[in-house]
Amino acid sequence: MPIKVLPIDIVNKIAAGEVVERPASVVKELLENSLDAGASAIEVEISHGGLQLIRVSDDGSGMGPEDMRLSLERHATSKITGYDDLLSIASYGFRGEALPSIASVSRLTMLSRPEGAASAWVIECDGGRIASQKESAGNRGATVTVEELFANVPARRKFLKAEMTEARKAADEVVSQALANPKVSFRLVIDGKMSFDYPAGPLEQRLEDILTAEVFHSMLPIDFGQRPLVVKGFALSPEKLLARRRDQYLFVNGRRVSDRLAGSAIYRGYGPSLLGRHPSYVIFLEISPRQVDINVHPAKREVRFRDDGLVFNTVRSAIHRAMFQEQGAPDNLSPGSLGGFFGTDDRQYHGKEGLTPEDKKAVYQLYGSEEPKAIGELFGVAEPRSENVSLVSYWQAHNRYIFAGIKNGIIMVDQHAAHERILFEELLKSRERRLSQQLLFPVSMELNPSQKIAFEQFQDIFSSFGFDIKQFSGNTIVIEGLPAAAGDRVEGEELIRNILSDLCQNPAVSLEPAEKLAMSFACHAAVKAGQPLSQEEMNRLIDRLFATSSPYLDPHGRPAVIRLTLDDLERRFGRI
Repeated sequence: MPIKVLPIDIVNKIAAGEVVERPASVVKELLENSLDAGASAIEVEISHGGLQLIRVSDDGSGMGPEDMRLSLERHATSKITGYDDLLSIASYGFRGEALPSIASVSRLTMLSRPEGAASAWVIECDGGRIASQKESAGNRGATVTVEELFANVPARRKFLKAEMTEARKAADEVVSQALANPKVSFRLVIDGKMSFDYPAGPLEQRLEDILTAEVFHSMLPIDFGQRPLVVKGFALSPEKLLARRRDQYLFVNGRRVSDRLAGSAIYRGYGPSLLGRHPSYVIFLEISPRQVDINVHPAKREVRFRDDGLVFNTVRSAIHRAMFQEQGAPDNLSPGSLGGFFGTDDRQYHGKEGLTPEDKKAVYQLYGSEEPKAIGELFGVAEPRSENVSLVSYWQAHNRYIFAGIKNGIIMVDQHAAHERILFEELLKSRERRLSQQLLFPVSMELNPSQKIAFEQFQDIFSSFGFDIKQFSGNTIVIEGLPAAAGDRVEGEELIRNILSDLCQNPAVSLEPAEKLAMSFACHAAVKAGQPLSQEEMNRLIDRLFATSSPYLDPHGRPAVIRLTLDDLERRFGRI
């Protein structure tokens, strides 16, 4: 087959695949254009997850008609003029790829008026081709409207998530830029409803607005280093570390990036205080542009540092000094002397999809039963009533595993996994009955932007499960009641915050929304490993477990019960 030069529209669509992965990519590129134009106020509007509409308006420098046309040409840019400029890039954009890439996979309209111009101009582009350009009324700055994203590339739409998931990802891009640019006001509107409105102000106020005052006031300030590398920002104090990753923002020269080197240095800075937990942080690395290459990823999400050792040691020392300076801890710790990131078990099971039927069959066979047995059959009693179960003696090992002798061996029960299975099924069965227990004192809490979007998406499901939650102005909700299944040991605010964080961070789990919420509820409301149980509590837990449809597996597909037959035990002791 002879070699041919591809048509320009195909070239643009291929290029768009690298730059425009999803609606959030469009929001990111348009925000960067606004910031490079010196905007002091930016408004973002999205509809139907950004697939139907994305509109970004700013009060920046704007463009005249000639520059507007040029901006839709590939590799046309005002940011660099030669190769040497690549070594000292100070702007967000520089390749001249964003607008033409976006235009090639959507209907794009751009309205702009530069300072001092008598009128604005509007240009319309459909599938990468300019359809019209004419004078129009408009304020100084620019408004870019993107409609029907990926309509001409239907295969791309198949790989996108649910609309609210895409909306959360787009909101996260706005939040990232709002954190990096506190002196710029940001407003986000989703499906006609105001999501947030952050006025320009100091970084501390922006952090309170986004992370909530509770989280911000649990953080310690960071200011360490000298040229060519300075580390600034805020990170959670060791006493406030979290069970799951949440609110982790790393910026290099104002650009949010994902960098394993710097990320591991942050964890190392906490030393042995981590204990498997995670910090929230907003950290800014200010480094000479000649010391970092941002041109290694189409979306500029990754960077390459010229001196990895300098970055790792400076970031680690910055965190360590901020966290432990009052204790007078030494600064000259070697990377190997600190525990944490590489020394902790970082496996995260929560949010994984359940096992396939084939996997479940293998699990049942592994533990000695192809189908879950009735509790009476296991323990050698006629009925699975509590009075019969109470005849069985249970004992607890390490306050996390329950052991019991059965008629042909022993069973070992993971108390957390078992309680997860119980709560998961009980909550799903109680749906629409709205069985709720009212709190003695209502609890108010602030949500960050992603949590607010998740709450609005799942609000009806929360209500159907018995959550009594009222939404007030801004990002505030009030918890007045919890599902009856939660019991009296659960702290309402912590439960809701953990559930919302799970819903934000695990959008790819292919479950029905109700199952997704029920799974998260069960995980956070279940009895924890390390919690001692009385004989009566163990009796009740086992009784309820074997009344479920799948007592051998927790909702994620992990084992909840392991059964060893007498033959298994005798083989282990060398008797057979």
